[in-house]
Amino acid sequence: MRRVRVVLAFAVVVCAFGALSAPAFAKKVKPPVIFGKFVASIPGKTISPTEPAIATGHGELTSFKLGPVEVEECAKEVKSVGKVESESSETLFQNIKFKNCIVWASLGKGKDKVKEKQKVSFNLGFEFHSNRSLEVGQAEESDVGLTESSVSFKVAKTSCTLVIPAQTIPIKAEAKPEKEYEAASYTTLEDKEVKLKKFPAGFQDKLVIEMEFKKLEGLLKPNAGCTSELPVNEEPESPRFGYIEYRNGELEAELEEVVIKNGNLGFEPAA
Repeated sequence: MRRVRVVLAFAVVVCAFGALSAPAFAKKVKPPVIFGKFVASIPGKTISPTEPAIATGHGELTSFKLGPVEVEECAKEVKSVGKVESESSETLFQNIKFKNCIVWASLGKGKDKVKEKQKVSFNLGFEFHSNRSLEVGQAEESDVGLTESSVSFKVAKTSCTLVIPAQTIPIKAEAKPEKEYEAASYTTLEDKEVKLKKFPAGFQDKLVIEMEFKKLEGLLKPNAGCTSELPVNEEPESPRFGYIEYRNGELEAELEEVVIKNGNLGFEPAA
């Protein structure tokens, strides 16, 4: 009997040690950080990938500088459009159209440097994130994500194209999405001048988006008229081989109202 008691006691000790040590060795999984959600709704309908809503906006471009291009002003207010495929999401896409903008374009070296004033139009896609970072690029219909966009202009009758590659603003948000940034800000407005039949709650939610960021990257393919005092990338293994690189672009703009027709769109920050 004594031997049996010793064995049982040993077994109890082993089990107790295992129960105490298991949590100590278990890897702790951090819960995802939630900064808020873009929320959308249409009374009487459901928003889904098969039945998406269309969000449109309008606003103003305050400033845009990238490499040889500096936008002075746009003749018309900027307009945006994008699909909303979920009633709650941490991202929102808007393709913004900048039309008939007055641009100063300067290229060349030394005494041959030329600066010209002209009008250009271009599009930029923005995927806004709840942590106030964003992705810049051009949206494709195939839903492969964002691709590069571009601004075309002329200097001394020479056609030039400034490529804006798909990129994250700020770049550190790629490695640290759990942090909050300041590239964009979101505010929900309640428009109470609505028809109660369409909006039983007595108001319509509209989203305001403000953008102000730096270090936007651009690439210029040099030719006889498109030259710069900056060097050309001469690394054959680089995807930017043969381009002049610009890394200090700036953009400041506001979408005063982004709305869903007969629906609501806003941003709910985390508690």
